[in-house]
Amino acid sequence: MHDGSGLSSIWTGKVFGTNTGNLFIEFKESGSGLEGILKFMDNLLGLVIYKISGSFDDKLKIMGEPLSAPENLQVGDLEIDGALNSQGHIQGTWKTVLGTQGTFIAFPHEMAPAKSSSSAGSLIPEQIYIKSISLGAITLFSDDIVNLISVIKQDFVSGRVIVTYTFNGNEVTRYEEAFLANAEKLGALNYLKISIQEHEAHGINRVVVIELQAFGQNEIRVQGIHESWVLGKAEIIAGILKRHQNGLITKYKKFGLNLNQLVFLAMLVAMPSITPWWYRAGFALCVFLLLSAMLWLHAKYIPNALIKMSASKPTWFSRIWPSLISWLTGIVGAVIGGYILYLITR
Repeated sequence: MHDGSGLSSIWTGKVFGTNTGNLFIEFKESGSGLEGILKFMDNLLGLVIYKISGSFDDKLKIMGEPLSAPENLQVGDLEIDGALNSQGHIQGTWKTVLGTQGTFIAFPHEMAPAKSSSSAGSLIPEQIYIKSISLGAITLFSDDIVNLISVIKQDFVSGRVIVTYTFNGNEVTRYEEAFLANAEKLGALNYLKISIQEHEAHGINRVVVIELQAFGQNEIRVQGIHESWVLGKAEIIAGILKRHQNGLITKYKKFGLNLNQLVFLAMLVAMPSITPWWYRAGFALCVFLLLSAMLWLHAKYIPNALIKMSASKPTWFSRIWPSLISWLTGIVGAVIGGYILYLITR
């Protein structure tokens, strides 16, 4: 069950500061904002129960009124401020009217339905399996992201998709629903991380993470206690993303553009006809600097991940322009190399 705000209904965690102990929060469905019960077990003073209400809109804000407390213990109204982090946990601060205050962290604790003993396997996992797959240059649009998220969620019962992205220079973390609701306002993203996890068995979490960076590494990471699921899930996601991979840019960033290799081969063929030797040395240096400049331009200005969240349907040109620029860069480099050879040998 999820409450109307989009938060999981049950959270547990730790409290730090002037008081320390364990935290239990249960949100109940409400037509307006958040309502529920908060139980705090102080390590020294015992259990205090609060009736809570508040709101969650990127930030969590809760007010608490004491319902019960140990005899002779003075308690006061509670105020909590928190935010969702990239792991799907809530971190923040708390304070009371008595002047006590500190920090806290809480974790969602919805449990998947129990499985039959025949499929549960052994009580202790023999191994945790992790599969990482590196991806090439990728171009994705809003519809592609929606489809990707739907595939990621498959096989997860209680886990929720967490999306982290950069916007206006800030890192923002949201649940899938809030992210997609505002997606068309985001424009182009330089960084996108999509993750989901839930308890699998034996205290181990089943995890899927996709991390895409415009000028960094694109990678898929999957973790679980069942090898077949981990390998299969990773390959399914990789297969979907590779449909949107720019093969030319990927080869360039990994091996160097094929046209660059042709320019280098042409240099080797032409060099014996160049005399004297210092002309050959100068020509080789010019070609080396040219190829290095082309590689630098690709690394600096052609993104490894192009993510556009516009609601409009992408055009044919918007999907292929990074590859066209790669080809044009290679052709221009070949022409310049040929012109340098012409100047030296004429």
